[in-house]
Amino acid sequence: MDWDYRKPGTRICVCFDVSNDDALEAWRIGDDPSVEQLTRLFHCGRRCSLCIPLLDTLLSEFKAGCWPAKE
Repeated sequence: MDWDYRKPGTRICVCFDVSNDDALEAWRIGDDPSVEQLTRLFHCGRRCSLCIPLLDTLLSEFKAGCWPAKE
């Protein structure tokens, strides 16, 4: 079974039930997209922190225009 955290709607932060769609929406409307923004909004990283490396990668790809993939 493959788990692709880039696939739309995939839950990234298990502790607080935050999906990559939630992150994408916050980053699109925010002035300064960051993982810290998600921590403030959704509490990502405040419990187990396993989501932080995934969110860092998604944020880098979002800023580079590589994620989400163009259809």
